[in-house]
Amino acid sequence: MSTFIYAALGFAGVLALGHVVTDAQPDRQAKPVSFAILEDYDKGDDLADVEKDFALFKELEIMTWRGSFGWDDYEPTEGVFDFEWLHRFVERAAAHRIQLRPYLGYTPQWAARRGGADEDAWNNPPAELEHWTRFAARTAQALQRHRNILSYEIYNEENVKLWWDGDAAEYARVLARGAEAVRRADSDARVLFGGLVFPDAEWVEAVCESPGVRGAFDVLPVHAYPETWTPADVTAENYLRDLDEFVEVGDRSCGRRPIWINETGFATVPGKSEREQASWWARAVATFLAHPRVEHIGVYEIKDLPTDKPVIGDAPNYHLGLTRTNRAKKLAFHTVDLLTDLLDTGTLAVADADLTVSAKGERGDPYQHMFVRPDGARVVIVWNKRGARDVTIAWKGRARKVTEYTLDGQPRKVTEFDRRAIRGVDLEPSTPRIFKVED
Repeated sequence: MSTFIYAALGFAGVLALGHVVTDAQPDRQAKPVSFAILEDYDKGDDLADVEKDFALFKELEIMTWRGSFGWDDYEPTEGVFDFEWLHRFVERAAAHRIQLRPYLGYTPQWAARRGGADEDAWNNPPAELEHWTRFAARTAQALQRHRNILSYEIYNEENVKLWWDGDAAEYARVLARGAEAVRRADSDARVLFGGLVFPDAEWVEAVCESPGVRGAFDVLPVHAYPETWTPADVTAENYLRDLDEFVEVGDRSCGRRPIWINETGFATVPGKSEREQASWWARAVATFLAHPRVEHIGVYEIKDLPTDKPVIGDAPNYHLGLTRTNRAKKLAFHTVDLLTDLLDTGTLAVADADLTVSAKGERGDPYQHMFVRPDGARVVIVWNKRGARDVTIAWKGRARKVTEYTLDGQPRKVTEFDRRAIRGVDLEPSTPRIFKVED
């Protein structure tokens, strides 16, 4: 997670009176879609307490976890590996049928390129690549028997100095050597490029043009915290405006790889309500998945952090949870549960061009997306930043049943539709309306 930045995707369309103009034709091919939940655990955490989080994962029906396996935790002294707690953590996850996508990072003091006894070194590149590759290999080898580990990610948010106090060439060597070590120890494990704080085309190009990197990883992930750690003009709707360039550079330099948003969230800091968080999740997931190359959403995080827990960063770090510190559910918990019920279907086709939204009066700031599920049902998510009245939502083809869902996941059968459109819909400012349309 990051205290930074910066931006990305253009508007899905511009609502004129009675018609929609889109910026680009969507990709009609069905694409893989998946979700993960993020929550970091430190070595020695109470596993009975961790299992309470696993129960929440299961309620959300998100059965994949992402978090850190810290080098500083599991090789605290050179050559001394301590995986006992980690084995038990992985086993508890398996008992709950939870799959794991850890990232390896956080350089121990003894292995850091620089840093004295009193200086933090966790974000330093390793001084000796042999130390790093030994740790990556020993970790993958030790955990190889646990079949619920799907992949290993190499460090995290390395394109920003706060999280990686090195350059792209140093990261490239760590990525290439780490990937080789992981695959040598566990041939089934996939390797992920470390998730980038934002879609940083320059960084990816520099890394992938280094020797040994092009075939070293399987997935290229980015992170997204618009409206929490971005300027006021950067929103969920325009955060990915630079993603097309990022994808083009990545494809050319690295070879085509799946693009994941493997970390995203919205903090309920003072002045930002839990209802705003819930609306943000619907807006963000719809916007991100509408990009033809985005295949994965990583939900950060399951619960707020206690205010007395040290964190790297600032106040929003404490308030990104879908639940409060005591696991009391925020409204967004139910919204994310709804979104995964509707969209976590293995594959989805983006069908924005088959959706027409029109309104009487001024156009406002409208957005609309439609996704087609493998069962043929269509999921429609529509909102207007300034609100709109008497809106008509129309789709290609006919429908026999339409269900609307509120942000807390409650369904309501829609009876006022004429098989091809819903009419007379009022949009409150920045509040998505969510529909399932069935043939």
